[in-house]
Amino acid sequence: MRPLIALSLLLALAVAPPAFAAPIDDANAAYQRGNYAAAEKILLPIAEGGNAYAQYRLGLVYLEAIGEMRSPEEAAKWLESAALQGQPHAQYKLGILYVNGNGVPKDFVQAYMWLSLSARSIAGSGSEAVRQRDLVAARMSSSQVAEAKKLVQKWRPMKFETETPPPQR
Repeated sequence: MRPLIALSLLLALAVAPPAFAAPIDDANAAYQRGNYAAAEKILLPIAEGGNAYAQYRLGLVYLEAIGEMRSPEEAAKWLESAALQGQPHAQYKLGILYVNGNGVPKDFVQAYMWLSLSARSIAGSGSEAVRQRDLVAARMSSSQVAEAKKLVQKWRPMKFETETPPPQR
């Protein structure tokens, strides 16, 4: 009987959806409707918990919202958090922010690095990330390109760290 219970539990866990799937789907639907406040309300706690995709989508919310909610600086913060974890779409968007100096200082070395990292994961050499990276490279000196390539080679994804309270004594 125990093996049957264990097998049932394993099967239930295997087919159970990820804990964040439904809320993120709801946030994506709100985002698509242009209801950025609703998307933010759903995404913020998930993003604060370290979910790279939620951080990426939250960054898009702050980039595309209108009025007081629009904040390229806040967008850059969330996109960078997701990009540092290896989220390729966040890496692409962050690279574009660095190209234009939108929410971050204009920095072609950083732009090249993020666009190159994105291009590693997003399909094909004809990807938009490759195209944008090559456009940035045309605006850079050879020493800047060399510096950016070194950053790409050294780069490793980071694990998201939430703030933890100090241990109780």
